[in-house]
Amino acid sequence: MDENSGDEMSYIPQVGDNQKPKIGMKFESLDEAFSFYNQYARESGFSARMSNSKKSKKTKEVIWKKFVCFKEGYTDEIRWSKQSKSDEPIKERARGEIRTGCKSKISVVKEQTGLGWVISTFMESHNHPLSTPSNVHLLRSHRTVSAAKKALSQQFAEANVPTCQQMRLFEIESGGPEHVGCTERDIRNYEKTLRDEHKGIDAETLIDFFMFEKYKSSTFFFDYETDSDNRFIRCFWANPVSRRAYTAFGDVVVFDTTYNTNKYGMIFAPFVGVNHHHQTIVFGCGFLSDDKTDSFVWLLNKFLEAMPKGELNLIITDQDPAITKVIAEVFLKTIHRYCLWHILNKFPDKLNPVTFRDHYQSIKNVIVHSTTSIEFERSWEDVMNCANLVENDRLSLMYELRHKWVPAYFNHVFSAGMSSSQRSESSHAFFKRYVCNKNSLMDFLIRFNKALRHQRHNELVSDHTDMNERPKVKSNWPMELKMVNVYTKNKWLEFQNEISLSHGYYVQQASIGIEFGVYNVINFQGSSSAKHRLLTHDIQRDDISCSCMKFQFEGIPCRHMLAFFCINQVFHLPDQYILKRWTKDAKFGVLYTMAEQNLVDDLERCLMSRHMRLSCKASALIDVASFSDEGTNFLADEFDSIDSKMKEMNINRTLSSGIQSRSTFDGAIGNIDPSEIRTKGRGKRLKSSKEKSISRGRQWRGCGRRGVSHDKRNCPNLKDGSTLNNNNTDENSDEKDFGSIDGNSNT
Repeated sequence: MDENSGDEMSYIPQVGDNQKPKIGMKFESLDEAFSFYNQYARESGFSARMSNSKKSKKTKEVIWKKFVCFKEGYTDEIRWSKQSKSDEPIKERARGEIRTGCKSKISVVKEQTGLGWVISTFMESHNHPLSTPSNVHLLRSHRTVSAAKKALSQQFAEANVPTCQQMRLFEIESGGPEHVGCTERDIRNYEKTLRDEHKGIDAETLIDFFMFEKYKSSTFFFDYETDSDNRFIRCFWANPVSRRAYTAFGDVVVFDTTYNTNKYGMIFAPFVGVNHHHQTIVFGCGFLSDDKTDSFVWLLNKFLEAMPKGELNLIITDQDPAITKVIAEVFLKTIHRYCLWHILNKFPDKLNPVTFRDHYQSIKNVIVHSTTSIEFERSWEDVMNCANLVENDRLSLMYELRHKWVPAYFNHVFSAGMSSSQRSESSHAFFKRYVCNKNSLMDFLIRFNKALRHQRHNELVSDHTDMNERPKVKSNWPMELKMVNVYTKNKWLEFQNEISLSHGYYVQQASIGIEFGVYNVINFQGSSSAKHRLLTHDIQRDDISCSCMKFQFEGIPCRHMLAFFCINQVFHLPDQYILKRWTKDAKFGVLYTMAEQNLVDDLERCLMSRHMRLSCKASALIDVASFSDEGTNFLADEFDSIDSKMKEMNINRTLSSGIQSRSTFDGAIGNIDPSEIRTKGRGKRLKSSKEKSISRGRQWRGCGRRGVSHDKRNCPNLKDGSTLNNNNTDENSDEKDFGSIDGNSNT
């Protein structure tokens, strides 16, 4: 550091002569010249940037170039220059002044007799302090997001790994934040650049991707529509694996349109079901730009067109008049049910706190434990009179729609054990790990496909388990010994539990005739007032049915039927009680393969493993060499040699992101991205108070409200000293709870 004649201080970099620029020094290209000056800047403690240039009047080629310190010039001059070119006010940025008018620079000129460049000017001193070695990695010209990190960042983003966590991974890999080569802000800027690249071509890219998938497999199905302005408004797609899965497991479908997954606010509409392991599977998906009837009619018709088996048996949705109307028009032979779970969770909004505290459990018991419509209607009337809710308009409206959501009206219909659209809710929770409402359509699809591959791999793992493991049996009953080889593990454990519970029941003959026999199945430990299950035996057809309806509803024989079989020495479960969809052979006879999920670009798939392999090798060498100057200098020279050879190999550093170029096909050219949408009515799901206030604390059962410290002592809606009425809890341990998450019965 030196003092000039004035008050300004002069700072001279302390570097070796072999690292300093010198007048007359030659370079083969401008890039090589800047690279040398930038390395000098790094050793000196400042950042370099390119500045002015001059072109030849004859050839228009650059013949002179200046490289300067990043603090050259003054920020105010730049602002004034920009302000003079535009009348619009310039938005101030929340950052301090950087430039100080530093004069440090080098100039290079092109040789007149050759292609090289020569340093013509070099000014060494700076008018500002220089950075220390521990801070130099934060200077702008010494930070860059390498091609490998860009590709890894994209892959992390597709797995929904936040940027901050990506940086932690890079830091662990590199040995500290100072060795990453970039900052978290640099990666965020790169992500913004990627998002900007898709502006205006998002819809075209999405359609091109669908066309390429169709080109790879003729069984891939997709369709889309645009409006009169050629703006993208809706689409539907289903891949080959999903379509074949529908052939085996498409008897029950959950349709939910309440999840926000993209930056346009388009309605994401997945059709999901369960496989033979009772795992969530996706049959098809759609995007809708509005919640009008025409959009849903189009989507459901495309679903029918794509699915090889035709109409489904049962569909479960949220309570919504528009969807109810559309399903009645399109699915003529399909039974439509509302989500019971959502309905029950909205009761705190329909009842005042005191009524909820005193009567909710009784109302719920009537809903979920009534086995017939007559029993429900009689019990509903009693509890409404008891709670003085006969005039409640909301409950009266729900009662009018009872055939859509009360289990007693459809417990004879097979539902694959799904009593509510919580199956779709759990699917949303899974996909939320991969997608978010900031995704473009193409970003969403890439991440969604990765999530889908992960989901299907879970099915593959379960198939592998069934093939190579045999669950333990608890008895030597021939039925148990046989069915352990028939059911998948998940369903076998459920069936085995029913066998164990069947030992707690005895069968009592109620009546016998020529065609039918009727039996009461009674729990040994049940009270005298406990509800008995009624078994009806069709003697002519040799078929039995139970009043609990578990077999009809879930497809697994209930404990009451198994108790009857045991007493009557039925050692093998009759074929009519074995649903193929729950067996290991559920997919047998269906051309079903997982090959499509492996069509991933080799470069993208292997990049992470190659990068990690090289990083480990380099890190081990650095650890050994850094113990001595001799080792450090030797390894540095070898790295320089390797760097030169890699440049000679001219490896293409442009890595594939898995997105097809929009020039691949011509069909989507000209399509306009969808507008940002705010749906009214249909787009927002009717949330329960539990969902609305989940972040505000736990729920107190006294009034159904939530709060961090909300309980009986400070509830403003209840009188001081009031106590909870626990007399309404269900004493029947063998009652079916249709409000369980996936309909798992404890009947």
